[in-house]
Amino acid sequence: MPKAVTVQYRHLKTKDLQDGADLKSMVVEALRRQGAGGKALVESARLRKIDLDQDGSIVILNKLSDPGSWDGPLFAAQLIHLEAGTEVQAVTQSLEEDTTEFLLENLQLDAKTSILKGALYFAVVKNHVGIIEGQSVKGRTLERYLTRLLQDADEMEPGQAIILNGRFAAADGKELASSTEVTVRAAPNMGRDAELARAQEVLEREAARAREEGHTVFDVLRTLGWNEDAIGSLKEEIPDDGWIEGFFRVFIKSKKRRKPISRATIDEALRNIDPADLGLRGDGIEKGGLVKLSLSRSVATIGQLLDPSDAMIQIVNALKEWAAQGKIDCTFD
Repeated sequence: MPKAVTVQYRHLKTKDLQDGADLKSMVVEALRRQGAGGKALVESARLRKIDLDQDGSIVILNKLSDPGSWDGPLFAAQLIHLEAGTEVQAVTQSLEEDTTEFLLENLQLDAKTSILKGALYFAVVKNHVGIIEGQSVKGRTLERYLTRLLQDADEMEPGQAIILNGRFAAADGKELASSTEVTVRAAPNMGRDAELARAQEVLEREAARAREEGHTVFDVLRTLGWNEDAIGSLKEEIPDDGWIEGFFRVFIKSKKRRKPISRATIDEALRNIDPADLGLRGDGIEKGGLVKLSLSRSVATIGQLLDPSDAMIQIVNALKEWAAQGKIDCTFD
């Protein structure tokens, strides 16, 4: 049965990378490089596994688009996150059985079995990226994986990083002007009232501590999930005689006036924030006037999982649609 998903648009941040950086070309070159045993990475998924979190879980660039097509404009793939586990809890009885209760058992898995935490799908055309995030595998994981992959293949220098910026527009669809204020909902959309309340309490406590103990707004932004690159971009925009203020509403002040926050900073800083935390609804419109470039698509499934091939096709179709509408400057020549 097809499943409704959201295809998000991302774009490689080329600042601080080499001139003419082309994400699609860099990824393809990295996969064609030889790894251990003289095999190219494209030939062995084993060579593409990376322990990003140093916790025994593994992230793998798994299913790839046809290597014969890589000299064309497109590259697409599935990224999966696996965790080692030899025991799961399950009910082995038929749920149609007439019984007073079902027995929950501990099942020992084969030592070779790894449990899927989640999967992400993406397609790249030059520096344009479309992604379908999984429940547990988000854009930040893709950024970290590609950074390691490209550094290990000498396609990037140590210290450089892959940043995949989002794209935001005004509520009327027009290009987003510089904003004087950014509003992010504090509580994550965790689905359970108790967890929401607990998360809200933590965030409010951290914000209060930031104000009462003299901590800066940047500490609050870190609590909200902003990374150091995004915070650094925001700091660079503050004039020497200005300062930044915020209590989950972020704005820059110079003397008595607010200084606009640039579109580029918004695109970077909010790229990995869950749309629910921005107040984004299904149509992508935020109550405060932001629209995140994304599309809803229907993807075929295999059991409970998305069909990787169809997911990649839908992402490519979304990129082509945005290009045809002039929303992104992307060609497929």
